[in-house]
Amino acid sequence: EVELGEGRLSDQVNELEVVTFFGATLAALDDGREVTVDELEVERRELHVIEVAGRQGDPARRQRTLKDPVLLQVGPYTLRGSLHRSPAAQPLAALAGWTRFVPLTEATLDTGGGEEPIRRDVVLVNRDRITRHEALEGIGMMSTGPWPPLPTADPEAG
Repeated sequence: EVELGEGRLSDQVNELEVVTFFGATLAALDDGREVTVDELEVERRELHVIEVAGRQGDPARRQRTLKDPVLLQVGPYTLRGSLHRSPAAQPLAALAGWTRFVPLTEATLDTGGGEEPIRRDVVLVNRDRITRHEALEGIGMMSTGPWPPLPTADPEAG
């Protein structure tokens, strides 16, 4: 849990150098053991993926977006989900933006340990930790042509 002031978690994580988590559970990647701590400070650059729960910002500020289904390799994790971009932006534009953490919706996270993948509505992914990305299907773009011929007026049709 992260104490939020105003705004979204993604905005705060992108602004802070150190993120403080409360009631955090740490899971070891090698043997799965878990440790719960009351308070934990982590430098933002060390984070790979953050689960988002609760509010997702001001609905009045939301904009229409297109989904880009992707596969991301983030450290030891393989994630599948959708990145979002404005209709005018290039495919996978979220990976080239200025923000360090980008939202991935309809996310499935595979830890590579043979367990069932973890599914979450939204996670934040640290762009600096992405080592591979791949579009999972044809990404919708506005067509640039070739255009079908335009109808012409038939001079004999009167």
